[in-house]
Amino acid sequence: MDGNQLRKNKKKEDIKNAAYKMFMTYGFKKTSIAQVAKLAGCSQVTLYKYFPSKVDLGRAIVMSLIVDGYDEYDKQLDDTSKSFMDKMQDMMVSSVNISDNINNDFFKFMIDEFQGRNGDDHVMKKYDMLKFGFWRKLLNQGRAEHVVSDEISDYGAMIYLDMYVQYVMRPGGVSYKNAVEMKKHEKELVHMFFYGIIGK
Repeated sequence: MDGNQLRKNKKKEDIKNAAYKMFMTYGFKKTSIAQVAKLAGCSQVTLYKYFPSKVDLGRAIVMSLIVDGYDEYDKQLDDTSKSFMDKMQDMMVSSVNISDNINNDFFKFMIDEFQGRNGDDHVMKKYDMLKFGFWRKLLNQGRAEHVVSDEISDYGAMIYLDMYVQYVMRPGGVSYKNAVEMKKHEKELVHMFFYGIIGK
């Protein structure tokens, strides 16, 4: 990769990092492109070269949250120094912490993206693409340590996962008001989800 491309990649990441900070702090609506550009140390013209609209920029942040989230959980599964139950506990804590740090208005934007209300379904496709490999790996580790019952199939677990996801994320799903109310109970829901997987 040449120096020019490296600079472009760095600038794009600088913009995304600035947008992440602004969206998480102030929400999607209250954050302006001008504010993001200023924090990223670039002009609005430069920002628009990478992200044609504010929605495109917000979508890039949601996509990064999905990809980075699965990457982080995957690393936790690869940690041979911890038991499966310890890994599950770490993932539950991490999931709740991430949710707590998401501004409610940006959470609404995320819901809209998952439900395709902004005219694009790439977010849901990315989520669907990544989920199978991760959850299959998690279930296999749980079975190997005799924590997850062999009677729980991958397919059954995916149905269980999708019941949670579809309630909020699918087109025509839960309203923003109810989604924010669910967010208040994230810790309980995460607990029930993970321990439901292992049958505890």
